Amino acid sequence: MNIRGRLAAYAAALFSTLVMCLSSAPVQAQGGAELARSTLSRIPQAALSGASEAIVIGVGNGDAVRWPAVRGAQIGANPNTPNLFSAIRSASPLQMRVWQEFTDDEVREASGMNPSDWITTFEVASGDIRLGGMEIHPDSSMRLRGNLFGNGFEMGERGGVTVMWRGDADYEAAEARVDPANPFGGDRGLSTRFAIYDDRMLWATGWPTLDAAMAPSGASLAAMPEVEALLSGLARAGNLGVAASVRIWLRNGGTLPIANADAAALEGLLLSDAAARENEGAALVLLFAPGTDLDGLDTRLSEAWPILHAGSITEPPSITLSPGAQPTVTISLNGGWGEDGAATNGAYDTLVSALEGGRLGFLLSQ
Repeated sequence: MNIRGRLAAYAAALFSTLVMCLSSAPVQAQGGAELARSTLSRIPQAALSGASEAIVIGVGNGDAVRWPAVRGAQIGANPNTPNLFSAIRSASPLQMRVWQEFTDDEVREASGMNPSDWITTFEVASGDIRLGGMEIHPDSSMRLRGNLFGNGFEMGERGGVTVMWRGDADYEAAEARVDPANPFGGDRGLSTRFAIYDDRMLWATGWPTLDAAMAPSGASLAAMPEVEALLSGLARAGNLGVAASVRIWLRNGGTLPIANADAAALEGLLLSDAAARENEGAALVLLFAPGTDLDGLDTRLSEAWPILHAGSITEPPSITLSPGAQPTVTISLNGGWGEDGAATNGAYDTLVSALEGGRLGFLLSQ
């Protein structure tokens, strides 16, 4: 065999080995915890300085949904709108509502962004204090800048980075700026500041928050004991698939999205949406106040689970307790695509149904 032939044979063998490694490598639920931890470790707690309301955190990986959704469209299992599904399932809680309630054209007109721009994203919020970021490419960067110019944003530099802003006062809500189709604080017409890099952008509703994110120092959000406990609970969920989103709520003096749980000693919760080739998984992690006795809670949850939700996944969940200084309960589900392929996650929706139904909150309050 000549040199060219040997090189071709070597390349073919290398490619075959790579394909086998990729196809056989197990994808663990820890991917969700690692996705959130790696992102939140770069966001300082100082970014939420002064936060006095519930803290809402979202970390997303749109590609986890995009490629299964493409396959779903190819075999007729779901509509051919994979970018929209990936945006809805990977967006932060606040931005998810925008994609659910408005069309692509409406969001593009309000912000310059498309659902395909939701690749890797994050947002942390507490009241009018909001900070977010996302991966961008040249096309999305041009659309974003054009939209900001068209809406009267000023432009300058901050620390050698291009910044654009509107609104003189930090954390200011103005009725004239309200546009619910704008995923960057438009629901309240908040003043916004953008830092635009070559491959990513950051946005915030105040300069102190943006400055903290641009030059992070001090303890990170990932180092918060409550966040670490919730991510550890997610890591215990087992094999769910590739994480599309990790969404976290911390009480912080506010309220949590669980009905009838006012008397429960809950301090936070986490929801994770995971996707795979033709199946999906989800996890709910509940964080209790220090000292809460969890003894027997797994049995009570298991016995009552059939009446705690109105979701499509009827199989019993996996329930894991973790007592200690930051006690948590992890509830995880796995399921197939269902009738709509990758458009929605039946396991995730079942857990949301449990949170909203009221019976889970009542049980936890006893």
